[in-house]
Amino acid sequence: MIEEAEVATHRGNAIASSDGIVIGRVQKVASGRQPIPERRISETDVPIELQRLEKAVADATRELREEQEHLRNIASQEPLMILKAHNMMMHDPELIEKARYIIREKQINAEWALRQQLDAIEAVFDAIEDPYLREKKSDVEQAGLRILRHLMGQSMKFDISGTTEPQVLIGKEFTPQDIVMLWRIGIAGVIAEQGGMNAHSVVVARGIGLPALIGSDDILDIANDEDEVILDATLGKWIINPSADDREDYRKFMAALEIIRSDLSVFAGKQSLSLDERHLPIMANLEFEEEVVQARQVGAEGVGLFRTEFAFLQSPEMPEKKELHRHYAAVVRGMENRHVIFRLLDIGGDKPALFRQLSGYRYVGENPAMGLRGIRLLLRHRELLRLQLDALIKCADLGPISILVPMVSMVEEMEQVHELIEVRKQALGITQNIPVGLMIEVPAAVMIADELARCCDFFSIGTNDLIQYTLAADRGDEDVGRIYKPSHPAIRQLIQMTVDAAKKHDIQVSVCGELAADPAWTQTFLDMGMDSLSMSLHSILMIRKHLSRLMGHPHDPVI
Repeated sequence: MIEEAEVATHRGNAIASSDGIVIGRVQKVASGRQPIPERRISETDVPIELQRLEKAVADATRELREEQEHLRNIASQEPLMILKAHNMMMHDPELIEKARYIIREKQINAEWALRQQLDAIEAVFDAIEDPYLREKKSDVEQAGLRILRHLMGQSMKFDISGTTEPQVLIGKEFTPQDIVMLWRIGIAGVIAEQGGMNAHSVVVARGIGLPALIGSDDILDIANDEDEVILDATLGKWIINPSADDREDYRKFMAALEIIRSDLSVFAGKQSLSLDERHLPIMANLEFEEEVVQARQVGAEGVGLFRTEFAFLQSPEMPEKKELHRHYAAVVRGMENRHVIFRLLDIGGDKPALFRQLSGYRYVGENPAMGLRGIRLLLRHRELLRLQLDALIKCADLGPISILVPMVSMVEEMEQVHELIEVRKQALGITQNIPVGLMIEVPAAVMIADELARCCDFFSIGTNDLIQYTLAADRGDEDVGRIYKPSHPAIRQLIQMTVDAAKKHDIQVSVCGELAADPAWTQTFLDMGMDSLSMSLHSILMIRKHLSRLMGHPHDPVI
């Protein structure tokens, strides 16, 4: 009797992941760039191809809007923001107008023209040294592929109606629209070979709650259809053909995670208190007005950072003051008299497309992170600053709000902002006091924190940029990732110097960067005398529970 050969177990890791665990069956997806038709056309056929391109763009836009509607009520609005960004890219003249030009001048079909222009744009991204910005090439490709699919009548379709086990799709790469579509039809999880830490597909997966692994090298060569797979997006691991012990361990792990989630839900209705009842308010970092409902559900004590730049992604045109005011007013009303801190537009840096849209500049700069961004750009283009200030100032009678100024490095910048706010308040007939604070994210701001504290009402420490600029290490660059360490002694010293300056001048100081949600730092922030922490919604309950186990030592005031 010939015994059946034992199936080998394979294990691997991912570069990036969402969250959740799936034990299911593999379904592989054909990968690689799809061939497109390449045809020379006559001059009389040019209008037909132009019309085909227009229809494909319109169909792709309609499809994208339908996906946005499905995402509108989920907890995280990052997926919605990404789709809005793709909508803007699909209508960018650099893509569509030049594709039209190629159709007319070269007399070729729409698919070929669009593909040529996509390749030309992506070649520019390939030449960018900054790895974070270089990754943005995939966004252009994904926006273009959506139009190409409609031109060619293609779509990714799967029928899982006859399956009894969870299905895990494995492929070379998944676009954000693929992720949304697969989630909608009930796929349990996805694993992609390609993609990095900043891949938008994994951001979308996190937002909609689909377990996903990105950057899992060689898994397509290892896995076969119908293989059993454990997708561990919580720890960023996968196992093909797991052993019985693997299955049992993961069933216990999944049960434990469910207990943890249930335990955390208790803290939604509790105050943010340490063990000895010192109050350290836990605030929310938000991007969309739709997130306000969940902020209240998890008991956020206010909004410590509302990122206003994403409202500008809703349309390829400059938003009107009335629309911005409606957006901001909905957030203030929705927080039901809890404090909301609105950060002024922080464009440039990692948002080159938005930079070009709002400033009219086509040149981004060789090092955008060090270039014209944040308050530097707003003071250069004051019409943008006035537009936003008017919309915010008119919200002052709806609830407690503050204005946060990004990328400050000089006292003069704050003086100019204060002057303009007073001018706009008088013009609008607003008398309410509106606190104005600044982001501490540039080392130079820490060095002059004593002077800056005299010309603002509060500090908010943006630890992400503060770490990056202090250590000269881009956290998105894998070559220097080991250098980007919040544990570097310089970081704690800079934060302490900021707190000391704030206490000396009796102004509030908070943290709104990722360190706010790091449990390893919570006791440190308590000891420093931090006034509040602001973090993403999914971190609030975890940090509140952790805080409840710590002792809040009183902070000696700086003399």
